[in-house]
Amino acid sequence: MEKKDLISNVRSVLLNDWDPVGIGDNLNLSDEYDGYIGSIINILKQSLSIEEIVSLLEKIEKIEMGIDSVDVKKLYDVATKLKSIKDSLMVVVCK
Repeated sequence: MEKKDLISNVRSVLLNDWDPVGIGDNLNLSDEYDGYIGSIINILKQSLSIEEIVSLLEKIEKIEMGIDSVDVKKLYDVATKLKSIKDSLMVVVCK
């Protein structure tokens, strides 16, 4: 997987699955979560569990976005999708 594909895949999960501020399909705001892509990719490069990814997403929502009510179950679903991106990245790297 090329870097641009990795970024695109993470961006897609953030916009379509995570979307804590409700951007939806608003193309004018499609870069709203781009500031988090780098830290998420860095975490995906490490051997982190789903729980650790959830913890990062929860921290971003609570501390950086100021969201009081975090849907932790949804974060597990998002973390699972992000981890699957990592797993597909590892398959490409190992070939």
